[in-house]
Amino acid sequence: MMYSDDNTMKGRYSCGTATSCMGFLLLLLGMPVQAWQPQGYAALALGLSTQSIPEERSDDGESDTLLTDLVYARGGIEWIPGVSTGLGLWLWGDKNINENAESPQFDGISAGWDVTLRLPLANGVGPWVRYGRHCWSTAVSGVLEPWSDDGCSTMRSAGFNFPLPNQHDVVLFAEYSTTEFSDIDADSIIAGVRAHF
Repeated sequence: MMYSDDNTMKGRYSCGTATSCMGFLLLLLGMPVQAWQPQGYAALALGLSTQSIPEERSDDGESDTLLTDLVYARGGIEWIPGVSTGLGLWLWGDKNINENAESPQFDGISAGWDVTLRLPLANGVGPWVRYGRHCWSTAVSGVLEPWSDDGCSTMRSAGFNFPLPNQHDVVLFAEYSTTEFSDIDADSIIAGVRAHF
């Protein structure tokens, strides 16, 4: 069988532009084209965090685990379904450092950036993981030698978004995150609300 260059079907099924190719791929994947428009978001959350104080920093020569309240606010942009970047602010403790405290107390503040990968299910619902860096300033009081420190470290998180009835732009979420402040390990469990705009 012979083929000639004057075939009337030539080029009929090729992509004419990058935009048309992208649209075709989106249709194949079953994702609506408008889902690719970047969306801003804001989140506010409350939680509890544990800090593992090493034995060399405690007054009794044994490691201590402290329980501290945590508040955080984040904002960012979801660039494509399931991929977003953001900035966040975290507050640990009551921010009222009492150097005369009788029991160990942890207080801190940090700010940082992150990248989140979420399984792109409908309406922003689904599991996700996050990687970021934050720079912090912390203090521990109520120990034999109170101290303060600052620095930057990695923060890793995983969580799940839950839908709200009749709400497409607002979800509830639960999150577990882990980080460290020099030689102090911190793990947090957080619940909050996230809104797209």
